[in-house]
Amino acid sequence: MRMKRVFCFLLIVCLCLPAFAAAEGTPALTFTLAGFDNSQYREWAENKFFARMEEKTGVHFDVTQYKDEASWTQAKAEMKAGAEELPDVLFKARLTGDECIRLRESGVLIDLKPYLEACCPNLWAIMQEKPEVLSAVTLPDGSVAALPFISDPSMQNYIWVNQEWLTNLRLDMPANAQEFADMLTAFKTRDPNRNGRADEIPLGFLGPFDLKFLAHAFGLIANDYNVFVQDGQVKFMPLEENFRLFIAWCRELREAGLLDKNGFSITDDMRTVTDANAKATYGAIITPMAADVFKVSWAENYAIMPPLSYNGQQVYRDFSGSALRGTFAVTSHCQNPEAVLRWVDELYALDGAILAGIGMRDVDYVVDGDGTWRYLDAVQSNFDTFRGTTLIEGGSAEQPGISTGEFERLMSGSAMVTNILDQQRDFRQYVVMPFPYYTLTKEQSDAIAPLQKELGYYVDMQIARWVLGEEEISDESFAAFEEKLNELGLNEFLSFWQDVLNRM
Repeated sequence: MRMKRVFCFLLIVCLCLPAFAAAEGTPALTFTLAGFDNSQYREWAENKFFARMEEKTGVHFDVTQYKDEASWTQAKAEMKAGAEELPDVLFKARLTGDECIRLRESGVLIDLKPYLEACCPNLWAIMQEKPEVLSAVTLPDGSVAALPFISDPSMQNYIWVNQEWLTNLRLDMPANAQEFADMLTAFKTRDPNRNGRADEIPLGFLGPFDLKFLAHAFGLIANDYNVFVQDGQVKFMPLEENFRLFIAWCRELREAGLLDKNGFSITDDMRTVTDANAKATYGAIITPMAADVFKVSWAENYAIMPPLSYNGQQVYRDFSGSALRGTFAVTSHCQNPEAVLRWVDELYALDGAILAGIGMRDVDYVVDGDGTWRYLDAVQSNFDTFRGTTLIEGGSAEQPGISTGEFERLMSGSAMVTNILDQQRDFRQYVVMPFPYYTLTKEQSDAIAPLQKELGYYVDMQIARWVLGEEEISDESFAAFEEKLNELGLNEFLSFWQDVLNRM
């Protein structure tokens, strides 16, 4: 049996050799590729990324680009095994878990797992270092239908704090829930923006979704379904003992005027600042990036708050995980999957990721003597066109590969970007996934959707009622809350997720 495994491994290695030979000057291997990309100015057939990758690997693609998401979704739905028009590769594919399962079961997509170690050494090394990446892309039957984009760090919904205000008030970053409340109180009462007006909003947020990211101050984290795993059991965060303490704390913040009065409305005042000279009014805000909601002159003063400590521990919800799934797949029409996998593996090394998302050294950018890099003037003066004609990163679909954060932080004159990337890197030590990566079939998704709609909506509305003071926080109200959850199918809901967990 051992000799058989060794033989199979050597066979796969040998099958990978044509891709290496092609990169050394033999005629390019040609394949067909289809995917979705709605980026401005981008035409795949003319994009320099594919030409540069061909020069690097000896693999050429005849490309079909879908710019309309509905059309791409329909194209995936109509794919059939054995069809002559089936492309060899799906790229920037936006494959959902259900699509991966359906296309694998129908024979459209091949299982990539047997090829990974031999033909994707860069990706395989990442998977050995981070086993959760392999788990994320593995389907319930054990196969791997599609490869991911790996973000490091993963996207989070951070709590950003105005450092200038901390400096003005001679405050440190808060370390626990009480210090956080004290900081917000100082923001409200001590005129930290120094304009002589009581216009400060201590904490900005948008609805119960954002507020739940503060529950970590009470040792609570859960996913979008409000569930988490503890000792092999699925738990429902709103029924945890500390959830009531968390809600009561949020209510106190609200009553003290420390929460944005519009936080539970659909009004997003943060995005409507038009006065270039206006003073910042937000002391802290819950959002993935401060620069997404504030003008740059405000955003550069905000820093990521480390998680608040509870019982001596700091823990924070991993919002999205590092693996964005469904970006690249190989179909049963492909006669040489080893070659296309070798091609895509280039994107799981930093050089390939830079080619995809930043450009080519000494052609698009240069590295200076101090190790920093900068775009050439011709690129900087017309960056939108450059991105569309030269890079593959961007748009509504991610490409396979890895992020280029470690390289981006060396960009000349980008102190703000470097600072943010350093903060995000330091934050990684605290994040935890409340529930492991999972893949649901369409039937499972259809089964859980109605329950989630009822339970999720009810939980969020009840949080708002308690925090706004529309209902008292009492034994009676929490008993009624639990009773209503049970009426809406909580037991069935938890049994569903326990079964998903048990099958992993």
